[in-house]
Amino acid sequence: MKLFKSNEWQRVKKSKAMVIALAVIALIPSLYAVIFLSSLWDTYGHVSNLPVAVVNQDQTATVNGKTENLGQNLTTSLVNGQDWKFTQVSEKTARSGLKSGKYYMTVTIPSDFTKSSGTLLGKSPKTPTIDIQQNGGRSFFAEKITDAAAEKLKNKVSQSLQKVYLENLLKGTKTSQDGFTKAAKGVSQLGTALGKVQTGAGQLQTGTMTLQTGATTLSNGLLQYTGAMGKLTNGSANLVTGNTQLAASLQKIGTGISQGQAANAANISKLNAGFDKVNQGLQQLSQMQVTIDQSQLNSSAASVSSGLSSVDQNVTAVLADPTVQEKMKTDPAFAQQVSDLKSNLTATEKSSQDLKTSSAALNTAVMQQISGLKTQLTTLSTQAITLNNSAKTAIQQLNDSLSQVANVLATQAAPGATNLAQGATTLTNGLGQLNGQSQTLNGGATALSTGTSQLVAAENQLTMALQATQNGSDQLAQSLANGAVKLSVVHTGTKNVQALTNPVKNKSTSLSTIANNGTGMAPYMMSVGLFVGMISFSTAFDFITLGKKPKSGMHWWAEKQTVMATVWSAQAVIMTGLLVLVDSMAPKHILMTFVVALVTAFAFNQFVTMVIVALGKMGSALLLVFMVLQLSASAGTYPIELSNSFFQVIHPFMPMTYSVDAFRQVISIGGLAINDLLVLLALGLVSMVLTWLMYHRKLQADTVLFPKTAEK
Repeated sequence: MKLFKSNEWQRVKKSKAMVIALAVIALIPSLYAVIFLSSLWDTYGHVSNLPVAVVNQDQTATVNGKTENLGQNLTTSLVNGQDWKFTQVSEKTARSGLKSGKYYMTVTIPSDFTKSSGTLLGKSPKTPTIDIQQNGGRSFFAEKITDAAAEKLKNKVSQSLQKVYLENLLKGTKTSQDGFTKAAKGVSQLGTALGKVQTGAGQLQTGTMTLQTGATTLSNGLLQYTGAMGKLTNGSANLVTGNTQLAASLQKIGTGISQGQAANAANISKLNAGFDKVNQGLQQLSQMQVTIDQSQLNSSAASVSSGLSSVDQNVTAVLADPTVQEKMKTDPAFAQQVSDLKSNLTATEKSSQDLKTSSAALNTAVMQQISGLKTQLTTLSTQAITLNNSAKTAIQQLNDSLSQVANVLATQAAPGATNLAQGATTLTNGLGQLNGQSQTLNGGATALSTGTSQLVAAENQLTMALQATQNGSDQLAQSLANGAVKLSVVHTGTKNVQALTNPVKNKSTSLSTIANNGTGMAPYMMSVGLFVGMISFSTAFDFITLGKKPKSGMHWWAEKQTVMATVWSAQAVIMTGLLVLVDSMAPKHILMTFVVALVTAFAFNQFVTMVIVALGKMGSALLLVFMVLQLSASAGTYPIELSNSFFQVIHPFMPMTYSVDAFRQVISIGGLAINDLLVLLALGLVSMVLTWLMYHRKLQADTVLFPKTAEK
């Protein structure tokens, strides 16, 4: 090729050492990129070889009624897993191994791990703790990897425990629902008992009305009887006073007695009928039995109290769980359901208390009224019986006396004056006895009226208490029904437990993917390799001296580029080719990857040439400093935002900033890197023009000595 026949190549070929040096320099970028990247090309793919020690100190304990050793279960899962190289060892071995570097991390499961796990739904939950230790001084990178492992391990254990306790929580919810159902049944039984009490109250009210009717009839009969007794008393007085006129008036008196008997016959019949009704009412009242099934009321109240107690305990346990608290914070719908459940429970408890209070008040009032009523009925019954017997006896005596008077008047009118006086005296005595019995009868009637009034008042109180109790029972039944309905929407299947254990799934997408660690670091190391290759080239190759004096600055540059272009082109092509062939790099755009490598090598070569031509050996030293700045400011390893402000400021002015981004575009992202290539081409062209000018100035100043043989 004509390129290798240039004067500069002919001068280089004279020195075999220079040819070998240039060949080695052409491989320098490959040494940096290919060999270094191959050592860590797929580091994350070999994480399973990273040794980690597991120390299980856990003791067997009872969790939810079952004997468990969660620490041993976890240890077995880790050792048999494929994520890391877990090995179960003693505490002493783990400690010494971590110190010596045999293990990069130790996982210690404490002795109370299972016991603490069993308290998560208790009154005083204790969070189980796993002790993880690392030795970052051995390897910072390994520490970061084990950090991720520790977080993954924590999440794995947390999900395992969440699954167990969510199952128990859902079972508790089911138990709460059953408690609501039992409480509702208890309320129904209570309603049935209240219905029986209301039936008894109705019967009591019917008997009271009958008693009140009899008392009214008795009172009316007593009024009529008292009026008749007044007339009889007046007649007796006249009889005693008119003894002197008895003989003449016997006929008239007999006639008056007969008329009086005829006139009072109807009243006496009414009085007897009233006595019969009173006796009938008293008989019905005494036979009436009012019973309240207190045992059934107590049983129903106990059922309600038991159900509510079970509900309260289960709901309190559910709400105390940290997982549920977290769920309430992150899920507003779930938090609203919990709030509604609390409100219904509060209303239910209030209704239960109202029912309990009403039941106690009802029981006390009814028992007091029934006790007083029984006492009054006993007294009233005794008095009424005595009164009836006395009244009947008095009426019978009155009728007998009147019959005797009529008989005497009819058979012994003339000689009966003396007997008439005696009969008048007897009549007066009988009337006195009858009047005494009338007072007793009036007192009994008054007591009967008072008792019936008290009984009516008690019935009213009983009716109001029963109504209040019925209302409370309805409210309680409604609250229990609402609670049962809301709990019925909570399902307790395996899928529900799984969904609550992992309530959120990550759906992440990326505009581009990196196959492995080597592919991710390749843009950075390729840029570093090419820049280092150019610096190495500048130390071995003379950028100034030519075999003969050039015609111009451009000719001078062109002669040097016959060798330089061969070297930087070889560096770019060999490095990229070996990465594809040896390290199996698979760029998104393989052809553009070679283009980016060539453009980058061209830009770096022109830039390095410009600095060396301008500053000589001092330029080489400055290029090393500049390379260090580029390593820090090009964002090749970490995002530039993680660096300090100085490197963020110089970041846009570093050539490697654009070469790294260009390689990323064509290797991993799939872009064309047009903007980056334009910047690199601009850098190369500007450096190239400046190099021409500096060569031209040196040529004009004649500051360079060329070999004499070259001038001939």
